[in-house]
Amino acid sequence: MRMLLASSLLMAIALASGCGKSSSTAASDDSDGSSKGDLIAKIDQHGDEIVASSAKGEAREWMKQPRHVFFKADPKVVAQFVEDFYQAGAVTVYIADIEEEQGYDYGESLLVVLPRDPNARAKLFQVEARADTTFDDDPVTDQGQKYLYNGLD
Repeated sequence: MRMLLASSLLMAIALASGCGKSSSTAASDDSDGSSKGDLIAKIDQHGDEIVASSAKGEAREWMKQPRHVFFKADPKVVAQFVEDFYQAGAVTVYIADIEEEQGYDYGESLLVVLPRDPNARAKLFQVEARADTTFDDDPVTDQGQKYLYNGLD
């Protein structure tokens, strides 16, 4: 279920960032009943759900535990991005969508809480561009969203 939700969220992020547009009119065409604003709202809603859930942990603290791991992501790479996001001005960075299996907690995503300050946001989106490449996520741009989301599996 969480894998499906994470996949759906990544698809929403891709659509929100303009991926998959077949023409320049696709951005303004509302024929499918959604708009970029609706997609950002869905992404923000999922971020709000993560923040409210117990299936997350502040990234620095969460990664200190030996039984907290990732399915595919290199912990050293994730830790460096966590530090880069904080250095750029992130409010909080979470390991999210955590699943327990055989005594281990697997972090499936990285959620970055964005500040309102435009300068910090710009720096965070620069870090996000590198994270998108590293974690093979679709690129996103600043559309006023509250969160950045990276799938780690």
